Amino acid sequence: MIAPDDEADRMANLKLVTDSLGGDGAALARITRMLHGGSDLAAASKRILSELAALAGAQRGVLYVQRGSGELARLELAATYAPEPGQALPKTLRIGESLVGQCAQERKPILLDEVPRDYIRVGSVLGSMTPQGLIIQPLLFEGEVKAVIELASLKRFSDTQLAQLAQVTDSAGAVMHLIDAAARGEELLRESRALADRARKEREETKAAHARLEDKVEQLTLASHYKSQFLASMSHELRTPLNSLLILARLLVDNPEKNLSPKQVEYVQTIHAAGTDLLALINDILDLAKIESGTVVLEIDDTRISDLIDYVERTFRQVAQHRKLKFEIHKDNAVPATIATDLKRLQQILKNLLSNAFKFTERGKVSLALHTVQSGWSPERAELTNAPAVLAFEVEDTGVGIPETQRSAIFEAFRAGAAGGAHYGGTGLGLSICRQLTRMLGGEIRVESTPGKGSRFTLFLPLNSAARARPRTTVRAPLLYAPPPPESAVARPAKSVEGLAGRKVLIIDDDIRNIFALAGALEEHGIVVLDAESGKAGLDLLKRQPDIDAVLMDIMMPDLDGFDSIRLIRGLKQFRSLPVIAVTARAMKGDREKCIEAGATDYISKPVNVSHLLSLLKAWLAQ
Repeated sequence: MIAPDDEADRMANLKLVTDSLGGDGAALARITRMLHGGSDLAAASKRILSELAALAGAQRGVLYVQRGSGELARLELAATYAPEPGQALPKTLRIGESLVGQCAQERKPILLDEVPRDYIRVGSVLGSMTPQGLIIQPLLFEGEVKAVIELASLKRFSDTQLAQLAQVTDSAGAVMHLIDAAARGEELLRESRALADRARKEREETKAAHARLEDKVEQLTLASHYKSQFLASMSHELRTPLNSLLILARLLVDNPEKNLSPKQVEYVQTIHAAGTDLLALINDILDLAKIESGTVVLEIDDTRISDLIDYVERTFRQVAQHRKLKFEIHKDNAVPATIATDLKRLQQILKNLLSNAFKFTERGKVSLALHTVQSGWSPERAELTNAPAVLAFEVEDTGVGIPETQRSAIFEAFRAGAAGGAHYGGTGLGLSICRQLTRMLGGEIRVESTPGKGSRFTLFLPLNSAARARPRTTVRAPLLYAPPPPESAVARPAKSVEGLAGRKVLIIDDDIRNIFALAGALEEHGIVVLDAESGKAGLDLLKRQPDIDAVLMDIMMPDLDGFDSIRLIRGLKQFRSLPVIAVTARAMKGDREKCIEAGATDYISKPVNVSHLLSLLKAWLAQ
């Protein structure tokens, strides 16, 4: 249907046309009323052709509508008047084709007064004859051809008929223009409605997809949470027996009573080494899980290059001597004295790279070279390209090398021994962790290798880069209990444990193996050890023996866990300053903070480093 406002505009336009023209007023009025019929151009074409044929006294006629413009313009058959039975009329004509096409091209009428006998027939049911007059007339609007009509009459057209036809065809052209415009408008309206419906459906589909995506994200978040909880639980379950194994193995290796044979000591050393390897595997799996879940927090601080070199020297010099390999460290003078990075993570990366170099090298040498560079990394690494300077750590060996087809696979998790086969073993987690940590630091690792001759791994790190990390922060125990000891008093193995003999330490742990192992290690240094296998039993023992000097509190215990046990201890006035060291095997992000928040004085993870534990006890008991 035509909107009322649009119809009013068309009627006003047509009235202007009608007022400006003379001619047959009745015919004009009938043509004008065609606008009330809507925007059906085919119906309007038939009615206009019928009116014009009657006005001119014609007995046959056709009407072609112009479509398109320019080279694509064409004439399409829209209406016929009294067609001859069986006669096939062309459906489409090009501009300039036949007299109809020529009329459209010249935009002026063509009149034939003497029609040949075999040109066209005008007939009825009773008979037919040759017409005397033929006129082809364009229907124009503002100089543009809207349609072309061809009319045939049994008589010649009079001048009056031709004049009236010329005047009315101008009005008919305006009517066809307005109806055509209305048709296009309705078509656009239908298209716009269709587009609106399509947009609505797309919005609904997008909304549904967004809801599905949110649900998927929620599921992934929940799965990640379960994964973290599973890893934390598995870490606890693995570290708890491992804690006992390593402590007792260490005690046997030390052989304080000298009652073990050298062969027995060697056996125990093998047991300790195997436990240490298992601990490294647990740590690697946890590191990879933390990286994948985005829970690793970098601690950027000024790091002295000399300290980093000392760490590498201490860690690998003995390894090189044992494997009878030459080990060299080179540093260019242009390398700055300090860099801003996460020292612990950088040490972890270099340790993995150098460990692999020694592992896959049976003869020759391993070297570490430090120098500033201007290129060598991938162009897409913007953090390196935009850095004021880039520091390169080159780890080179003369080992088995890596085939070119395997160089990308070695950075995938659990792709161990790609170059050397199963002979070298390993889990393949080390390089995967290295690559992830390097990216977090804003850097890149590149590898070059020749099978049979060796490999060179280059670690590129931007200098003065924030590396998307948070500033380093220090978590301290609440002042309600006691200020933390100075840094010099903790985090370093004690050479002496003087002052610990005779002190009472309570171990609260639900695993008798841990109690047995820790008690044995502490008693070696003259410490009096008491134990309880639950939080409640530990609280009862504290109340009965308030002279206890310190508590080692396991966190993962059934019923009353370590967090609640610490809170209950702090709730008793006489124990608010009692040193309570949390001992946990979870080793997940935030565990230390949770322990300190619960009231722990300090924190240590399993497997317990006995030397470190003794340092903590000495520092806190000295307070």
